[in-house]
Amino acid sequence: MAGKFNLTELLNQRSKEKEAEQEAGKQEEKMEIEYVDVYDLIPSKENFYHVDERLKKNIEIMGLLQPILVKRPVGGKYEVIAGHRRRLALIALVEEGKEKFRQVPCVFKQESAVDRLALIMANGFRDKTDWEKMIETVETERLVLELKKENQIKGNTREMLAEVTGVTEAQLGRYKSIYNNLIPELLEAFKNDNIIISVAVELCGLPEEWQEKAAERVREGEKLSLADARQMKRQEEESRQIPVQMDMDTCMNPPEEEEKEDRGQQEEERSQKSEEAYIDPQPEEITSLCYSCMNYETCHEKKATVRECNAYKNRREAQKTEEERYSEEQAAIDRETERKLREMRQEEKMNHLPSDQAQPEEKVHEVKLAAMYYDDVKDGKKTFELRKNDRNYKEGDKLHMLEFKDGRHTGRTISADIVYLMEEYTGLTEGYCILGIRVTAAD
Repeated sequence: MAGKFNLTELLNQRSKEKEAEQEAGKQEEKMEIEYVDVYDLIPSKENFYHVDERLKKNIEIMGLLQPILVKRPVGGKYEVIAGHRRRLALIALVEEGKEKFRQVPCVFKQESAVDRLALIMANGFRDKTDWEKMIETVETERLVLELKKENQIKGNTREMLAEVTGVTEAQLGRYKSIYNNLIPELLEAFKNDNIIISVAVELCGLPEEWQEKAAERVREGEKLSLADARQMKRQEEESRQIPVQMDMDTCMNPPEEEEKEDRGQQEEERSQKSEEAYIDPQPEEITSLCYSCMNYETCHEKKATVRECNAYKNRREAQKTEEERYSEEQAAIDRETERKLREMRQEEKMNHLPSDQAQPEEKVHEVKLAAMYYDDVKDGKKTFELRKNDRNYKEGDKLHMLEFKDGRHTGRTISADIVYLMEEYTGLTEGYCILGIRVTAAD
């Protein structure tokens, strides 16, 4: 029988079924650990995470403290259910020559669409880029549509997506527009944070030939602002007018300087308001316990101002899936590992007096390099890098540049010296710098 979709209800029902099985003595099959080659682990379609350098360092020092959850192999490959970040970290370590991380402890489990949705919800607390949020939204939509089709469920798909992802319906619409309408090169620029989401929204409404013009400016190292994108949109709209009419209108009604200034000020104000519109409501704004209570749907006393209640039962805690608890365990391990690493660093610092310090070693920065620029850098045609200076770059430092394509390291690298640093210069966005580089090695 068709009904309204309610993911919370589905997860709750799943939790009750598990409890009933346990009471009846039907214990789940014990998951045995098997060691799998890291290159035989493939990401699920829901994987959209990048290499976590801190996690990579923790694994290098402490080892992999929790197995990776995978599906039974198909065609010799194992699809990862939980542990995508750890898989990426292990691959990075192996590619650095650390072969001891190649064999990975894994446990096996089957997953359903509800399980995959629950896994996405479990990762909701992690910081994500706008690109990752967009891909998450697209994959969630696919899973929701799958559930609706299989179970003949009715309901507004966007409302369901908002329930799973915690993103507003308006923002979901923007993500879909970007994903469906932006050309591949601009999608790659959005993925690499070369254009921000508000710029991507404006550009995705342009015809392909105009998007190509924007992509060319990005290739040349230009950081497109929201004002730039809107200017291109106005130019495109004007190009669709009759040229004679445009010329006559311009001649008959030349804009005065004062009018230009007013329009510029108005445009700037609209730009600021638009950027502010993309900010999602903060969790602090939700104060009532009712919204997070297990009994929300059946309670007759729910209010928007409830601060305490004897019948309160945290819905998220009660409905946690095995994958969620698995992720939380790993997060706890990561925190404990980080604490131990801090203690080790502090101890090392205390054991070295300033008089014992040697000359500072050359600092090496590991950075990503888009595949489209690799050959130009290698051949010496591109001798500069426009970077956000969040690593305190200095002349004399070294760059270890990893070629990335489709979100993955291709295996090719470039080593280069920083021979010049330009920052706080007219035209440069605050916090950014231009690095003059000299290639020393490439493969």
